Amino acid sequence: MRRAAVLLLLALALPVTGAAQEAGRAPVEQDTPAERDTLAEVTVTATRTPTSPAEAPARVTVFDRADVAATGSVSVADLLDARSGAFLRRYGPGGLASLSLRGTGASQTLVLLDGHRIADPQLGQLDLSLLPAVLFEQVEIAHGPGSALHGTDGLGGVVNLRTGGTGRQVRLYGETGAWGARTAGLLVRDAATLPNGARFGVLAVADGTVSEGDYEYFDPTRFDNATGTTGLWLHREDTDEERRSLLARLHLDTERTRSSLGVWHNTAERGLFAFGGTRGERQWDEHLRVWADHSHRLGAMQMRAGALVQEGRLRFLGGGVDDTGATRTLSAQASLQRPFAVRLPVQGVWTVTAGGQGTFGQASHPQLREEASDGSLAAFLSAIGDYGRVRLFPALRYDAVQASDRDSSATLTALSPALGLNVQPLGRVPLFVKASARRAFRAPTFNDRFWGSVGDPALNPERGVSYDAGAAFVLRRALDAGTTGAGEFRLDAEATWFASTIRDQIVWRPGSDFVWRPGNVGRVETRGWELSSAVRYARAGRFVEARGLVTLTDARDRSDPESSSFDQPLLYVPDTQIKAGLAGGSSALRVDLDVRHTGRRYYTSDGSQSLPPLTVLDVQARSRVAVTQHVAVTLAARVENLADLRYAVVRRYPMPPRHLTLRLVFDVR
Repeated sequence: MRRAAVLLLLALALPVTGAAQEAGRAPVEQDTPAERDTLAEVTVTATRTPTSPAEAPARVTVFDRADVAATGSVSVADLLDARSGAFLRRYGPGGLASLSLRGTGASQTLVLLDGHRIADPQLGQLDLSLLPAVLFEQVEIAHGPGSALHGTDGLGGVVNLRTGGTGRQVRLYGETGAWGARTAGLLVRDAATLPNGARFGVLAVADGTVSEGDYEYFDPTRFDNATGTTGLWLHREDTDEERRSLLARLHLDTERTRSSLGVWHNTAERGLFAFGGTRGERQWDEHLRVWADHSHRLGAMQMRAGALVQEGRLRFLGGGVDDTGATRTLSAQASLQRPFAVRLPVQGVWTVTAGGQGTFGQASHPQLREEASDGSLAAFLSAIGDYGRVRLFPALRYDAVQASDRDSSATLTALSPALGLNVQPLGRVPLFVKASARRAFRAPTFNDRFWGSVGDPALNPERGVSYDAGAAFVLRRALDAGTTGAGEFRLDAEATWFASTIRDQIVWRPGSDFVWRPGNVGRVETRGWELSSAVRYARAGRFVEARGLVTLTDARDRSDPESSSFDQPLLYVPDTQIKAGLAGGSSALRVDLDVRHTGRRYYTSDGSQSLPPLTVLDVQARSRVAVTQHVAVTLAARVENLADLRYAVVRRYPMPPRHLTLRLVFDVR
C-alpha cells in the first residue's frame, strides 16, 4: 500500500509518469495541425452518449492517428503495447498478440469495431497483431467491466476500434526494416457536399506487410557438440509472415440522419515459431466483415440501428494435422435515446437510451460437434443524469444466450447492472472525481461448449463484479504571444484504484483419465492502481511533451484452497508496468523517446518460476517537409530495443534484438 501511495503522488506530480489522453485530449502532433479537427474530444464506448474522457464515470483512454505516428505502430498491438495500460502477451513477432487488461485474459476483454463485437466466437479472442493501425481513426479503451452496455466478454474492459474521419487526404506510405520486414499502403479519404446539402464521404485503405523474422536467439537448452557446452545461438526458421488488409467505408450525413457502410477483408499467412528449432507449423487467417449503422434524429429523440456480418477461417498445418475452422456471426442492435428534464428535487437533465440486440453464430471444425451454434437476445437501458457538477451513469442489461449442437441445447442468462458517478467538486477547477460499481459476464466459447466429447454446452458464464474510484485533472491554457509568439500548455493527470472478483471462471483441467475438460472451477481476485499524467508546452512552432503510465496489478487465483496454486499470482500478469515517453521538436522535426518497463511474469501456477523484469527503449526521429501547399513528405527513422536487450514477453518466444526501421510517407491534401 505504501508503494501505491508513493507512485500515486509521483504520477500526479511528475508529468513524465502519465499516458497519452488518459484523462483528456491527447497531445497531438505539432506537425499535423489539420488532424486536430478531425476527431472530437469524446468517447462513446463507456457511456453510449458522447462524453469526454475526463467526464466519464471510469477511466477511458483514447488514441488517434497522431499517437500511431508518434509510436511508429504498424498494428493495434504495437500501439496498445507502447501507450496503453494493457499488457500485451506477445508470442514473438509474427505470433499471437493478445490483450490483458486489469489482470484478465484475452477472452475477457471485449473488442469492438465501430461498436460491433468482432472477436472470434470459437476462441473468444482476437489477435491484435493482425489489425493494421492505419485502418482506424481512433482507438478507445474503457477500463473495467463493460457488460452493462455491450454484453458478453467485457470483464476487464472494452476496446473500440473506430473507423471514419473527415476531410480530403491521400496518403502513400512505405516502411522497411530488419529481417526482410516491409510494409506498404495507400489511404484515400474524400468528402463532398451534395446538391441537397447532404455530406458524403469515402475512406479506402489498402495495407500489406511481409517479414522473414529470422533473427538470432539464444537457446540455453541445446547442446553444442563443437564446444561440449550447453547453449546455442540459433536462427528463427520458417517464421515468415504475410498480411494484407482492404477496408472501404462510406458515410452520408444529412441534417437529421447519419448512415455508414463498411467492408473489411484481411488475410494472413505465417510460420509458427517453435523454441529450439522449427517444426514447419503454419497458420492461415482470413476474415471478412461487413457492417452498417444508421441514426435518425426526430425532434429531441434519436434512433439508432446497426448490424455486422462476419465470416472467419483459420487453418493450421503441422504435426501431421491439417485442420480448418470456420465461423459465421451476425449481430444487430437498435436503440432510442431521448433527454428529459427532471426535478428530483433539483433541476437536472437525463438522457435515457433503451434498446435491444440480437446475435447468431455458427462454427465448423473437425474437432467441434456438428451443427454447433449459439444465439442471444438482449435488452438494455442506460442513462446519464446531468446536474451540473454532478453526473450519474446508471445502466442495466439483460442477456439470454442459447447454445446448441445436433444433440443438445442449453440456455444461460445474465443480468449486468452498473452505476457510475462523476463529480467536479471545485467549480471551475478542472478536477473530476470518479467512482463506479459494475457487474459483467463472459459466455463460454464454441470450444468451451462443443470441443469433441469434452465440451460442455451447460457451462455457466463467468461472472464478475468490479469497483473503482479515482480522480482526473485536465488543464488547458493558451499562452500570450509575448515576444516569441503564441503558445499553449496542457496538463492531464489521473489516478484510479480498482478491485474485482471473477467467479465461475472457465478453466481447462485434466481429469483422472488425463483428458483435459473445461469446467466452472475458477475464482480470481484482483486489486490495483492505474496512475498517469501528461504535459505539453508549445510556443512559436516548437514543443516539448512528456507522458507516462504506472500500472500496479495484483491478480490472484482463489479457486481451490487445497491446490498449490491457491493465492498465487496469475500466469503472465505482470505486477508492475511503467510506460513513459519524452518528445520534442518543431513542425519540421520531431524526436520521440519511449520506455516500457514490465515486471516479472509467473509461468508456473504455484508461483515458483517467473520471467525477470524487462525494460525496453525505443527512439524515433521524424522530419516533415512541405513540398507544396498541398503536398508533404515525412521521413521517419526508428530504432527499437535501443539497449539491445535479449528478452521474451512470454517464455520461449524471444523478441527481436536492436533493429532499425525506416518509413516514408507522402501526404496530399
